[in-house]
Amino acid sequence: MKTKQVIIVNTALNMPPGKLSAQVAHASMGALLNKSVGYIDEDIGFGRFISMEDDPNAVEHIPNAIGDWLDGIFTKIVVYVKSEEKLINIYKKAKEKGLPCCLIEDSGLTFFDKPTKTCVGIGPCWNDEFIGITDKLQLLE
Repeated sequence: MKTKQVIIVNTALNMPPGKLSAQVAHASMGALLNKSVGYIDEDIGFGRFISMEDDPNAVEHIPNAIGDWLDGIFTKIVVYVKSEEKLINIYKKAKEKGLPCCLIEDSGLTFFDKPTKTCVGIGPCWNDEFIGITDKLQLLE
């Protein structure tokens, strides 16, 4: 079975290419680290990292889909939505399904003038786990 990671971008924000790239990278790393190094997601989409020094039991194993992805070709798909509401709904669906996911909120110190939700990263997961969450979204071009 194949694995992938999907990054969802809120294109309503009209981020310049550099900002967009940084936010996509944050979403990719955040979703990956969510399950593999003890990322704790708070209700509002923020989190903090627990180091192995703080809690030696934070990571028991790397789930098979993540391990296969890391051992494979690192497939990433970048798709988009046109509103914060849709971005948050996708994040909630992924979270309810138990998928590794991360909602990125920019701090508002450079391009934005206030904290702004920009992207969601989901996975790595098995391809079929994205059905009903991201399978109908268009690729970002």
